[in-house]
Amino acid sequence: MLVVVIIVGLLYALPNLYGEDPAVQITGVRGVAASEQTLIQVQKTLQEEKIPAKSVALEEGAILARFDTTDTQLRAREALMSVLGDKYVVALNLAPATPRWLAAIHADPMKLGLDLRGGVHFLMEVDMDTALGKLQEQNIDSLRSDLREKGIPYTTVRKENNYGLSITFRDSKARDEAILSDAASS
Repeated sequence: MLVVVIIVGLLYALPNLYGEDPAVQITGVRGVAASEQTLIQVQKTLQEEKIPAKSVALEEGAILARFDTTDTQLRAREALMSVLGDKYVVALNLAPATPRWLAAIHADPMKLGLDLRGGVHFLMEVDMDTALGKLQEQNIDSLRSDLREKGIPYTTVRKENNYGLSITFRDSKARDEAILSDAASS
């Protein structure tokens, strides 16, 4: 019994040894399935651009083109995006290289999350001037609302250099009241 369990376990662990192929997956926009015509167009484009593919197949309404290297995968994506346009989504993918006989018995490779694949590098550029300008506007609105709620008379709240604010009160009594009110709420 133990030997059978070990053999079955090893059999279902085999797909992990085959790794993955860099691939390009092509699907129709808004859930539209890719057709045989699209498959022929993809094959023709790859041949014209002299991009060698391991295989190009229509699988479950999507076209999956497998390649040997990621460089070839990227070249294929650029070529296909320019030919197919907005009608199709052309996405980079990693397709399991599991042999058909293992796939037939539903022996699939283990799904690895981003943490096991090496993570993700994410870079977001922020327009700091715009963000700080909006923050300054929010602070001005907030100060005006707070002063009105507390009944503290002020003349102006205006922007200053380096995203600062300046408040002009009617008199020193109003200024002192605002300072004491701020200290009490902190």
